[in-house]
Amino acid sequence: MGTRSPGDRLVRRSVRHGGGWTVTLAGIALLGAAAQLFLPTALGHAVDAALGDGSRWWPLVAGVLVAVLIATDTLGDLATGYGAARATARLRDQLTRHLFRLDVRQARRHPVGDLTARLVAQAADAGQAGNAVVLGAVAVIPPLGSVVALTLLAPALGLTLLAGLVLLTVLLRTFVTDSSTVVTAYQRVLGTIAGRLLESTGGARTVAAAGTVDQERERILEPLPELAEHGRRSWELLARAGARTAAVAPLLTLAVIAVGGYGLTAGWLTPANWWPPSGTRPSARDSARRWPPSTAWSGSAPARTVSPNRWPFRWPRSATGPCPGVG
Repeated sequence: MGTRSPGDRLVRRSVRHGGGWTVTLAGIALLGAAAQLFLPTALGHAVDAALGDGSRWWPLVAGVLVAVLIATDTLGDLATGYGAARATARLRDQLTRHLFRLDVRQARRHPVGDLTARLVAQAADAGQAGNAVVLGAVAVIPPLGSVVALTLLAPALGLTLLAGLVLLTVLLRTFVTDSSTVVTAYQRVLGTIAGRLLESTGGARTVAAAGTVDQERERILEPLPELAEHGRRSWELLARAGARTAAVAPLLTLAVIAVGGYGLTAGWLTPANWWPPSGTRPSARDSARRWPPSTAWSGSAPARTVSPNRWPFRWPRSATGPCPGVG
């Protein structure tokens, strides 16, 4: 059985810190996913009802599902904000308490700016772990449900959608892997610059007396080209992933609708049956749009937050010695 990394342990801890808001978000997201999955079927039956071949209750059911989607979207944003704020506050509190328990010699082993950046920026990113886990898991439900539903309706439709989802998955996995590495490097260089700036601020009188302001400025900004390179690389990856998703998603939509249209003309699909093929495909596209950015940042933040001092998850009574690792 493999040993979990400190970053993985921090992710689990961040999810628990979300408390009831994370559980609430999971319930809301599941309800929204179910409504999103059943809406095309309800719309199909509503079409039958409009043509006089179905129950008149189906248009009302479709309207209720739309209202549920609007409500879950709003409540989901509320739960996401509160859960992330709660988890971030707990992480910052625990990390700050541990930092002040450290011996001064141990704390000085790491630049002040680096530790500050981890407590302020990276802790906020790590606090998003619960939301990323819940939304990432729930985002899989609509595409998979669509594949199953379309396969039961017409195997050709299910196979078409499945092929497109596999391609999207490969593209998103490549983006998440590459962007996590770039974001980690960007945060490391940013912490170095912040640490040098705080050091110079603390010794401002000495720098002014020695007349080395220009040299100190050059020393602080020395890593700036590397920071700019990592920043450009991150935006290039994001633009590339967005372009690929924007290209594949419409093609997937056209492919499913084309197969459904052929089935409609061939007679093995009815007008009501054609609504699911035209209505289920946005779920995969919308999931692809939401998934990459949050995954990339929250995936790299825990390891970045843990790495300097190997933050323990059970605070010792005495922290005068070396800071222990997680495990």
